[in-house]
Amino acid sequence: MTRSKTLPVKRTIVTALAVVCLTTQLTACVETAIIGAVAASAIVLSDRRSVATYSKDAWIDIQAATPLSEIGSTKNTHIIANAFNSRVLLTGQVASEADKQKATEVVQAISGVKGVDNQLVVGPVTTLDVRNNDSFITSKVKARLVNDQPELGNAMKVVTENGVVYVFGMLTQSEVERGIEIVRTTAGVQRVVKTSLITIIEAPKAQALDESAREDAAKTQGTVTPLPSGDQQPTTQAVN
Repeated sequence: MTRSKTLPVKRTIVTALAVVCLTTQLTACVETAIIGAVAASAIVLSDRRSVATYSKDAWIDIQAATPLSEIGSTKNTHIIANAFNSRVLLTGQVASEADKQKATEVVQAISGVKGVDNQLVVGPVTTLDVRNNDSFITSKVKARLVNDQPELGNAMKVVTENGVVYVFGMLTQSEVERGIEIVRTTAGVQRVVKTSLITIIEAPKAQALDESAREDAAKTQGTVTPLPSGDQQPTTQAVN
């Protein structure tokens, strides 16, 4: 498996484990499942976040799913949440400004969430064809980023909604500029949005984080890493 393909596989593993835990009402096992999946898949090789931070973000994504799905029916509501360093990006479509505000409120209520970048659009939900095309655009963008610079392709996160590409990640200023230029010139991209989930870091720190990720992967391969002391299972109104 190549480094660029590790992230999607890991998310699939995490989702599957979470479903098993929650459908059997073993809610307490979800965090352990997430952390174990992250460590076992060596996801840190394709991300500058630590295993613990990535695991917390994955947990926030799971926590957000149900309350967001309850905002409206699938006919008029399509909301995707992506957590990064405990901040959450919301993309998709909702029926009203009130629903958009509610989405922010339910995510902010999740334990551990430090901020919300609400990019939801008030309007009709996208069709299946549009969403498939969005997935295709994301794939093209990621491939171009990786081909240009493997580290950039791994560090820059992208989400596509209705042809608009939202970017985030822990990046150097030059990586942001180069990455956005690549995204902007990718066929099918209508617009590029720099989200507040971008953290600018200096080149030496980026290199150190990449090296640390490789070391963490070697150390945690196949193990379960506990969350830092004091970080207990979040308590929210609903869990996916």
